Amino acid sequence: MFQWFSRLFNLIKKRHKKSYPELLPGKENRVLSSSLEKNKKVIKGIFNRCDDLVIREFMIGRKKQVRAMAVFFEPLVNPDLLHHILLHPLMSVEQIPLPEITVKWLEENIIPNGKIIEKSRWAEVTYHITTGLLGLFVEGQPSALLISALEKNSRQIDQPTAETVIRGPADAFNEDLRKNIALLRKRLHTSRLAVEDLEVGEVTKTAVKLVYLKGYVMEGLAEEIKKRVRRIKVDSILGSGQIEEYIQDSPYSPFNHLDITERPDKLTAALLEGRAALIIDNTPFCLIIPTTLTSQFQSPEDYYNRYWFASFIRLVRWLAALASLFLPSLYIAIITFHQELLPTPLLMSILVSREGIPFPALVEALIMDVIFEVLHEAGVRLPRAFGQAVSIVGAIVLGQAAVSAGLASAPMVIIISITAIASFTIPSIPLANTVRILRFPFMFAASSFGLLGVMALLLLLTFHLCSLRSFGVPYLSPLAPLSFSDLKDALVRAPAWMMLLRPQQTGYAEPKRQAAGLKPHPPLTREKVVNRGRRNG
Repeated sequence: MFQWFSRLFNLIKKRHKKSYPELLPGKENRVLSSSLEKNKKVIKGIFNRCDDLVIREFMIGRKKQVRAMAVFFEPLVNPDLLHHILLHPLMSVEQIPLPEITVKWLEENIIPNGKIIEKSRWAEVTYHITTGLLGLFVEGQPSALLISALEKNSRQIDQPTAETVIRGPADAFNEDLRKNIALLRKRLHTSRLAVEDLEVGEVTKTAVKLVYLKGYVMEGLAEEIKKRVRRIKVDSILGSGQIEEYIQDSPYSPFNHLDITERPDKLTAALLEGRAALIIDNTPFCLIIPTTLTSQFQSPEDYYNRYWFASFIRLVRWLAALASLFLPSLYIAIITFHQELLPTPLLMSILVSREGIPFPALVEALIMDVIFEVLHEAGVRLPRAFGQAVSIVGAIVLGQAAVSAGLASAPMVIIISITAIASFTIPSIPLANTVRILRFPFMFAASSFGLLGVMALLLLLTFHLCSLRSFGVPYLSPLAPLSFSDLKDALVRAPAWMMLLRPQQTGYAEPKRQAAGLKPHPPLTREKVVNRGRRNG
């Protein structure tokens, strides 16, 4: 029996190795040859069946000519840049002052380009060529020059689509990693901004940038993020959501442990609080590390409006999130078990509207909630030109038809409509999705045990939230553990001149945010100046 299990384990292990092969030592791990023809054969062997690969052979110089070739992928290289920074300068050289031309001499004297990399191993050369750089091979040289001549294949900087604000900056990250870093440096003119290169994916080799502020970031946070990212061994990473699943603290929790944003101003504010972020190539959403529950109810617009209005709107968000989570379950529990909690006229009105409904309250709520989720998904997938119109008209028509056909009562349609609208007030998209999912367990608990089931499930949810950590930071901070100084920017927003310190959990490396005594006041009159002088004198 033991031998049989051992053979089965070895077979599974072999299949696992076969499914996820490592890079075997071959041509890509060798060094370049001094012969241009040999290098050309290796290039064609590595990139076989790549019809978009271009090998452009030419002669360097007019008198003493030397053979060379440029290797690049046609969609990734700008043809005008290829001509101006490489072909024309090299082919126009009058004479080569050295007995033997070297790539170092070309780099320093001929090629007018900022980014030039010299590599001598095929693994490094082929990688840079696939990223869009142009490879220059020269006869007699065992190394190649990688030159930047990238074609602009990314879209221009546009307005945010998922985090819109009325008052605030209107630029957003896009799929170009270089533009995203430029938007960040546009706001942080300091040498403290650290940008470290990471790479994920054995096949895709997705570029990832770890950004933080030196002297502000939490102690050990940058090292822990790099450790978790480097531990990822997969074939491909195509978006920020995949990295999030590999590095979060509690993988089975429905709550997100990392916040996402497409706004450079929100990321800048997070870095100034001692947090870090991962900016991933080919996706407009970056990951803010760590995050808390209260920070996901904060919108960038809160800091562009007056504090009293921002505090009111933030409290409205909390109330709307609670309504989205508990309103259907409370309605089901009261209608099924606790009718005495309702006033008699309201109870009679609800009973009259439910007359003739063949389903219990739970099935009625599930039907309406599933219909709403279908309409919401259809509105997202449909083209923008008529997506909103179809979802709005569909909700009105289906709601009215369900009431007329006796499949749902009018109060249930109102409850589900309020619940759906309330879920859209949560600024964080992952948190809003979590609330939409948790709504169903609460409805089942209310249908089975009434308010007792709702309170028991709420207690379990509170225990779970208290146990969560986001890279060592308690998920419910500053509520648990309680921090009175951080409550100024939790449930409400205090005036800007009152927030002297950074959050205790993330900003302890540099706690002071601003100077004291910045509260504005009207100008002093002549009498007040005279009285103050008399008191001081």
